[in-house]
Amino acid sequence: MKVPEHRVEPMGDRGLLIRFAAEPSAELTAVLTGTAKAAARLEGVLDACPGLTTVLVETETGRLGELERAVAGLMADVEPVAGSLHEVDTVYDGEDLDWVCEHLGIDAGTLVARHSEPVYDVRLLGSPGFVYLSDVAPGIAVPRLDEPRRAVPAGSVGIGGTQTGIYSRPRPGGWRIIARVPELPQVVPGDRVRFVPR
Repeated sequence: MKVPEHRVEPMGDRGLLIRFAAEPSAELTAVLTGTAKAAARLEGVLDACPGLTTVLVETETGRLGELERAVAGLMADVEPVAGSLHEVDTVYDGEDLDWVCEHLGIDAGTLVARHSEPVYDVRLLGSPGFVYLSDVAPGIAVPRLDEPRRAVPAGSVGIGGTQTGIYSRPRPGGWRIIARVPELPQVVPGDRVRFVPR
C-alpha cells in the first residue's frame, strides 16, 4: 500500500511526530492506526498514539536517532487497520436537544434521524475522557456553547461544530448535548460507531 504523503518531525528529545498531509477521513484513520500499531512494535518505543492527522511516537531516552531510522523504514510497509463496528443504544433526551432543534429549525424526530443515520469513524480518543467521532450529516452542525459547562456526565453525546462525540467520563465540556448512551462503547481509533435510537 502507498502511504499518504507525510513528514516526520522531532518532538522534544524522546519523541517523533509523523504528520500526514491528508484531511481527516476513514481511510486516513485506518492508516494512522496501522502506523501507530507498527511503531509500537519497534524496540525501545514506549507509546505510539494516533491523532486526527498525526501519530506521536515516544521512545526511551537516548534512542531518538535510532527511532528516526526505524520509523523511516517502517513507513513503506504500513498496512491500514480497519476497526470494529459498535452499534450503541442511544437515548435522545439531552439537555440541549430542544435548543439544537430550535436553532436548526427542525423537530426532534428529524434531528434524531439525521444524527443516527451515518456510521461514524472513531477519529481520536481525547484526554481526558472524550471520543471524537467524524462529521455529522449535512445540516445539523451547531456552534459550541459560549461558556463550557463545568461538568458533563459520562455517556453524554454532543455536537460541536461539524463533529459529534461521546463524553466517556465526567468532565468539563462545551459541546451541545443531544443524547446519552447508557453503556459506553469500548472503542479505539479506526473503529466505527452507529447510534441506535431507543
